[in-house]
Amino acid sequence: MKQRANTASHQPDVTSMLLLLGVGVLIALMLPLSRTAMDIGMTPLAYAFWQALGGGILLVICGRRGSPVRFSRALFRYFGISGLTAIAVPNALAFIVVANIGAGLTATLYALPSLATYGIAVILGMEARSRKKSVGLSLGVAGCVWILSPNPAGINPDSLPWLLLGMLVPLSLAVGNVYRTSHWPTGATPEQLAPGTLLAGAVLGLLMVVVSGSAHSLFFCGMDLWTIVAIQSVLTAISYRGFFHLQKRTSPTFLSQLGFVITPAGLLFGIVFFGESYGWAVWGGVVLLLIGVVLANGATRERKTCNAVRNPG
Repeated sequence: MKQRANTASHQPDVTSMLLLLGVGVLIALMLPLSRTAMDIGMTPLAYAFWQALGGGILLVICGRRGSPVRFSRALFRYFGISGLTAIAVPNALAFIVVANIGAGLTATLYALPSLATYGIAVILGMEARSRKKSVGLSLGVAGCVWILSPNPAGINPDSLPWLLLGMLVPLSLAVGNVYRTSHWPTGATPEQLAPGTLLAGAVLGLLMVVVSGSAHSLFFCGMDLWTIVAIQSVLTAISYRGFFHLQKRTSPTFLSQLGFVITPAGLLFGIVFFGESYGWAVWGGVVLLLIGVVLANGATRERKTCNAVRNPG
């Protein structure tokens, strides 16, 4: 199931940059959609379930290219862990948090996985240590603390607990970034892995709903809600297909730079759709955080060791 380690310097090409931009904007657009659904009355867990199920079914219907993946216990484990870390946990938490702090600040959380991913990659020996990246990591953490600091110019102090809960989103995404690269099934394609991961996330989301005792929340009526779910399913299918292509073409750290796009796009969508506004502390913290992320993940000619599949073509 796992590819043996190789050593390579991965410089992103134009296609990778376009994928990063497109997938990031689509993910950011999911936040105002989810907030609208929450405002109408849908629960976060139910929304996370229907999002993953709808996107997974659409990808299955669209079909897949390449030879079929031979199902095995290891493959089901890959789908389960990928679905948990990339879909069930971060999406459920994001949808809970967005209803309490808004789409803009929730999008800011997506800038943090790049920092956490790099830290995990260094600990596991997948990337070499870099002073430049270490400085960037420190600046990014400082920016995050600045955003979370309750003061009149920044966020409402009542939002702090929700932001702290939201910190589990980047941690889960970072673990998933590293896991999916290091355990990419041999010979598998993004078209094959994306639907499996989404459907596994839907199953895990369903279990979370049942365990929480809110199975009734899965059933809802109203054309408005069904329209939102349909749009969300299409966006999810497209974004996760692109997400897995990006995962295959690049390193975990580059993939995690989706936060570069999600954060500013999410803040913009929050302003456009909901009239959200942010004090100087929030904007200052976001700028500092992004500077840190840029430094931590800037293109450098250094050795990177990744346990990844690098299939040609």
